[in-house]
Amino acid sequence: MTEDVHPLLAEGVKGKQPGDPVFTWKNGRPVKDFRGAWSTLCKSANITVLLHDFRRTAARNLIRAGVSRVLARKISGHETDSIFSRYNITEESDLADAARKLEISRKSAAESAG
Repeated sequence: MTEDVHPLLAEGVKGKQPGDPVFTWKNGRPVKDFRGAWSTLCKSANITVLLHDFRRTAARNLIRAGVSRVLARKISGHETDSIFSRYNITEESDLADAARKLEISRKSAAESAG
């Protein structure tokens, strides 16, 4: 959990017991399906953002931050590598970054050997 997310979630659990759901309606019943509320919110804001876009972004950001694929998959809750791969979208900038890291590693190894 990031420093930004923690206070937001802390607000959502105020007055709740450890086993209680984080997301509840005003009457205390757990929110079981966000899709309708999310759709209404997006229409009101005149934007198109799928809930899965957040999961995709999280997977990509975890990998870019250097978190292992196994751990990133556990955090995201993907059951298989093939499904995780669909969420971990690679961009051209990722390929350039990989090449840069390889070059830095190669130079470091050459300096250590020499």
